Amino acid sequence: MKKIIITLIVLLGIISFSACEKDDICVDGDTPLLIVRFYDVEDTTEIKEVPGLQVNGLIIGTDTLEILPNASSDSIALPLRAAENNTSFLISQTLSNPDTTLTNILTFSYEVQDKFVSRACGFVANYDGLDAAAVVGTAEDSLWIRDIEIITSLVENSTEAHVKIFH
Repeated sequence: MKKIIITLIVLLGIISFSACEKDDICVDGDTPLLIVRFYDVEDTTEIKEVPGLQVNGLIIGTDTLEILPNASSDSIALPLRAAENNTSFLISQTLSNPDTTLTNILTFSYEVQDKFVSRACGFVANYDGLDAAAVVGTAEDSLWIRDIEIITSLVENSTEAHVKIFH
């Protein structure tokens, strides 16, 4: 009888430990950000920093979400909505002399593609068919963005630029 109990305990232990899996650690599970680089409109190959840059995401109606409060940068990383097919931003430049703020509304449209990474990471969203629409300005008005160019229409990583903005 003791042999049966010992055998049953060993068998139960083997079954319970064989059902365990190693811990999964998510390394590659980040949804990519949209990388935007700013270029000089006069020399389109030269990267140009934007002083006093402010970026707000448009939520619904007139509500905004602050993404970048006030910085000087030649590139930004923007989060795109995975539950929607477009995302809009208020992109502003504050000039120190005279003290004015120039603002453009920039809307990115795309198709969301969910990609399964692993059991630990689950799904990440990739964005395909990226397109940009904006009110771009001329030198005489208060809009500071002059042109937009899509470098790559597939956003699947955050390591390379996807959009060029000329100002």
